[in-house]
Amino acid sequence: MTEALNFRNPQNEPTLTEKEDRLRELTSALLAGKSEEAKQRAYAALAKGNSERETLDAIIEAVDIICDLQELDQYEPAKIASVENAVNSGLQALEEWLAKSEVKFGAKVIVGPVGLKTGGLSSLALSASLRAVGFRAANLGKTQTALDLLRNSEELDADLVIPLLPERDDEHLRSFTEAYERGGFKSKFDIIPIAPGLSENAHPNPIIARNLEEAISKATQWALKNARG
Repeated sequence: MTEALNFRNPQNEPTLTEKEDRLRELTSALLAGKSEEAKQRAYAALAKGNSERETLDAIIEAVDIICDLQELDQYEPAKIASVENAVNSGLQALEEWLAKSEVKFGAKVIVGPVGLKTGGLSSLALSASLRAVGFRAANLGKTQTALDLLRNSEELDADLVIPLLPERDDEHLRSFTEAYERGGFKSKFDIIPIAPGLSENAHPNPIIARNLEEAISKATQWALKNARG
């Protein structure tokens, strides 16, 4: 009996608390904008028993925390660049897994902020999440005009474009939709704008998501019906 118990519970198997501690250490490194430490923490989490999904979730959690603090003006804008670098470093540990995951749907998604001063982090988190669920996702990162994002997406041969728009800003959504429809892009790719705080019923033409999670869900639904290649 003792041997059986030892087999089921090997001494070197990490406990739940140990796994949570490693992820908290990763999150802390990301919040502090420490790139090298973030990379080491991510690799350590994977090496010691955390799954790729758990490690990615810890990175997304850090991004969510920083974005929430930004909205409350409780995070120094000057630190955003260092945090973005740290997030990219943490994601390097997941690159092999993401590369294997992103071939599921055979669809290319372009993500980018429009009219946002600090949308790079959210865009980075969304593109990584989309890769994890099966998309070939590319992050354009820095904020652009609606027309710039649409033109760049066309050049990159996008199947789907997900713009991140300012919160409760009907004008940005209307402007993006008009640029999409009048610029001849409707025949080239579909769009799912992320427009926080706006009712989807107010703009029935594009499919609207109100947050990153809803965008991923709607993109997945779109892929199951429409993915090309």
